[in-house]
Amino acid sequence: MKRIILSAFLLCSLIALMLPGAASAQSIPNWAVGVSYSVGSLVMYQGVEYKALQANVSEVGWDPIDAPALWQQVGSGSSCTTIPSTPTGLAASGTTSSGTNLSWSAVTSPTGCSVSYKVLQGATSIAAPTTTSDAVTGLSPSTAYSFTVEATDAAGTSAASPAVNVTTLAGSGGGGGTCGTAWSATAVYTAGMTASLGGQNYVANYWTQNQSPATNSGGAGSGLPWTATGACSSCTTVPIVPTGLVASGTTSSGTNLTWTADTTPTGCTVSYKVLQGGSSIATPTAPSDVVTGLSPSTTYSFTVEATDSAGTSAASSALNVKTSASSCTTKPSAPTGLTASGATSSTANLSWTAVSAPSGCTISYSISGGPSTLTSTTASDIESGLAPSTTYTFTVVATDYAGTSPGTSVNVTTTAPSTLMVGGWFEEWSIYYAGYNIANMQTNGVADKLTHLFYAFSGLTAPTSATAACVIADSYADYQKLGMPQVTGPYSGAGGVYGNFGAIQQLKAAHPNLKAIISIGGANAAAVSAFTSAASTAAGRTALASSCINIFIQGNIASGITAPGLFDGINIDWEFPTPTDTTNFTALLTEFRRQLTALSTTTGKTYQLSFDAPAGPSDANNPGGFDTIDIPGTFAQSDYVTIDGYNYAGDWELATNDASPIYDDAADPLNGTGNTIDATVNYYLAKGVPAYKYTMGFPAYGAGWTGGLNSTNCGEYQNATAVSPVPNANGAGVCSTGNNQSSPAAGCDTLLTNGLATYGTIKNLLSNGYTACYDSTRIATSAFNPTTQTVFSYDDATSIAAKATYIKAHGLGGGYVWAVKDDDANGTIVKALAAGLNP
Repeated sequence: MKRIILSAFLLCSLIALMLPGAASAQSIPNWAVGVSYSVGSLVMYQGVEYKALQANVSEVGWDPIDAPALWQQVGSGSSCTTIPSTPTGLAASGTTSSGTNLSWSAVTSPTGCSVSYKVLQGATSIAAPTTTSDAVTGLSPSTAYSFTVEATDAAGTSAASPAVNVTTLAGSGGGGGTCGTAWSATAVYTAGMTASLGGQNYVANYWTQNQSPATNSGGAGSGLPWTATGACSSCTTVPIVPTGLVASGTTSSGTNLTWTADTTPTGCTVSYKVLQGGSSIATPTAPSDVVTGLSPSTTYSFTVEATDSAGTSAASSALNVKTSASSCTTKPSAPTGLTASGATSSTANLSWTAVSAPSGCTISYSISGGPSTLTSTTASDIESGLAPSTTYTFTVVATDYAGTSPGTSVNVTTTAPSTLMVGGWFEEWSIYYAGYNIANMQTNGVADKLTHLFYAFSGLTAPTSATAACVIADSYADYQKLGMPQVTGPYSGAGGVYGNFGAIQQLKAAHPNLKAIISIGGANAAAVSAFTSAASTAAGRTALASSCINIFIQGNIASGITAPGLFDGINIDWEFPTPTDTTNFTALLTEFRRQLTALSTTTGKTYQLSFDAPAGPSDANNPGGFDTIDIPGTFAQSDYVTIDGYNYAGDWELATNDASPIYDDAADPLNGTGNTIDATVNYYLAKGVPAYKYTMGFPAYGAGWTGGLNSTNCGEYQNATAVSPVPNANGAGVCSTGNNQSSPAAGCDTLLTNGLATYGTIKNLLSNGYTACYDSTRIATSAFNPTTQTVFSYDDATSIAAKATYIKAHGLGGGYVWAVKDDDANGTIVKALAAGLNP
């Protein structure tokens, strides 16, 4: 299978991005923060030479490894090939109202590598130390922060360490923290003088007396005499270390802790923190705590700290407590009566008869068979996060201290998704000759029907000795073009974004449930070469995934240009991996999934991952096919997979045939060769692909042939003398400049390619000598002109409705249209697909 060839100007821009640089590493400065770099500047970073792709003033997090949009590796660098392990032991000490000191255990440097670190505050990089500590400054008083650390070398960056949470101390002065002089009703205050009342600091705005700040304060310019500047406390002394920690009433599952109450410092309120093995388990205000949930015959270590608004004391001396043996000596019986009810596409309700607890025992239940093993103390459970149209076997066991019962199982099949995918592909170059913009989808109502908008394509830099990275393929079309047709009103230009990306931002704001997906690659040799190289090493896979996520998911489009949240996922369009790429392709998808999942832990958002899969086997002319990918492995990493249900016939041969048929036909010379959508679907499902992950492609264009044809079978199953010439878009005559993408005449079919025509043009051909023929056996439509002896094979509303029925009958995940610009002005193809899938 192949996808429509990119326009010549796009290919040229991709080629230009791929020219490698070459320079000696001698006398090349090391990359540093705060330096202004121009395009072409050379730097060394971690022993590797890089060239600046864009002018930038370096900041923390913009180094050549973390900012591949700014830098391209041009030197072979070190022999470092192993990513460092994740840092451990991250701890904070010496926390003040404005900073804290972080330290962690050193990571062992892999052979040939030099390890440095990246400190992250939340998800933002704030420092890049080479040692195992960092002094963080500039924090706000009485504020909670979360810090993690990553290790990095020339091969890549580790996963983030477990987070350490730090709350800064209260500040001092009139802006909060320590309370100022208490307000007095008899005192006179003039502008700028401060006072405190009821745990709040205030500043006077003008002369005032006997006007309480509690009832006479407002923001600057409010006209009121006082403005609140922050909560405050008169507490300035950290409490002493608690003493006298003892335990009593210890059982098999708990103990009672008491200690000597602290003397409260002046102006302070003391509370306590109980720690079990170094982890806080309670924060009582009284000098006692009841600890529960312990295991029998186990020794625990407890300490106590005292805290007030001035800070926290050191921990008390540790107290070791051993729980008593359990009186539970009998394992429970197996649960009975397990039933499932109310299954949806993602959930199922389980219930069973409660097990009678043996003497001295407490029963809990464990439920396995879903995405994770769950526990319950009651005889019911709701399983969530299930896949649609999938059969699960759930097993429930009962557990007490003495052991676990045999399991009881039940099978549950989830329903099909309530909403199927209706996707539309938008090509970035649509705005040029075709004059089709994102706004068109809003105007003609197509946007109301879409669940997914796929954007084609991200560019890829060509590897030299470095690996491939995502790049903006056409910055003018993507984010620079001004004066674009408005989707819902004037563009804000937020983040410096205009062009197609600015329009997508508006479209998503108008359609909050619409998912925008960036597609990486495309059907061109440059993309295939870049994918092959990048996927061949762990470092290459890590770097490629990192660069694509950085630009398109995190929204770091270019220097000073940001669009966070613009895209909701990534589609890998590698057309297609060959037998030597099979393992590497699976590993590449696995790395993309790993990094997207890691990002989700910091943003709380779920990101989609998919890839474009071949619709047929490999052969002498196409070394990549559905037999050269690891189907179970790749589908396991993907939320869904796009499989083009078209190009089963086309301009690579002169034998006319249906380009996107569902079924075979005995009259077809290719009958029995598997050259149908149904054969493709059955191949993937037989390999164990979950049906809901299979999404079917629909063409908004047709394949055409001409010469030597007659009306038998509407021009199909015959031998033409040539592929069809480029028609005029109005359906009358042929394009005067023909197959010319660089300087076409006005009014030509917008594909500008012999052997192809958009649906919009084919619809007009039907008013200019062509007759439509629908083949209900194959679920395919053609249009034939006996005068010009020309035939086009395409999809229309009738064939699409039948295909939608097929998708639902087979439990597939939906469909998508390539490409929305090729539809007619009303969006007939997209709307027919939506009506069939989500009526």
